[in-house]
Amino acid sequence: MRPILFQLGRVPILSYGFSLAIAFMACTLLGMREARRRDIDPDKVLDLALYLCISGIIGARLLFVLLDIPTYFKNPIQIINLRDGGLAYHGGFIAALLVGIAFSRRSKLNGWIMADIIAPLIALGYAIVRIGCLMNGCCSGLPADVPWALACRAGDATLRHPTQIYAALLSLLIFIILYAKKDHKKFPGYLMFLYVGLYSISRFIVEIFRDVPRLIGPFSITQLASLLLVFGAFACIRILSSEAVEEQSPASQR
Repeated sequence: MRPILFQLGRVPILSYGFSLAIAFMACTLLGMREARRRDIDPDKVLDLALYLCISGIIGARLLFVLLDIPTYFKNPIQIINLRDGGLAYHGGFIAALLVGIAFSRRSKLNGWIMADIIAPLIALGYAIVRIGCLMNGCCSGLPADVPWALACRAGDATLRHPTQIYAALLSLLIFIILYAKKDHKKFPGYLMFLYVGLYSISRFIVEIFRDVPRLIGPFSITQLASLLLVFGAFACIRILSSEAVEEQSPASQR
């Protein structure tokens, strides 16, 4: 593990923070390029990216703190300590989604088209940040004796499932799938619903191997939430796809 990637003088550059910065820059540049291709002002995407980044971090930290509120009541100053990660992805996603909707309305952008642009980039950014988790030694898996097990928890030499790598690879696969469908002919927003469904499946799988508390039997609270999101996302895709087909049918155009 290498939580401190390098130092600039006396200033330590943390691996987790560095991965967040790389993810932000890479995804913003790709988003601006896609916006130009769709005749959308790329500066709008840059502004949106800044809002999403800030709101995502705040929302992710807020949910993480709320899930362990007794600990933070004892030591409130730790609420702003992000050196060890401490971000709950679903909180960040929800906060960024709400901010994205508000920004699109204020900027008079089609929110569903913006969602299609952003969805593949969320998957790419997530994959990059999970490499930061690996270097930081957080979000590790259960002890394991598989050939690819790693000592991937900070301060612990136990060989574990490298769930950070599992998550990164699955998210990279999701990015490839979504990017290949960027010119889809389905309803606007299709890629975002597809992302939520695919991410939830991948998260459910990764949680099997993560060292996290189990809420009901072998299932964690994240797995239960993922199941709801899987069914919800694909149900929305089916319903909205059917409505789009009906709108495009000759009978509806008479």
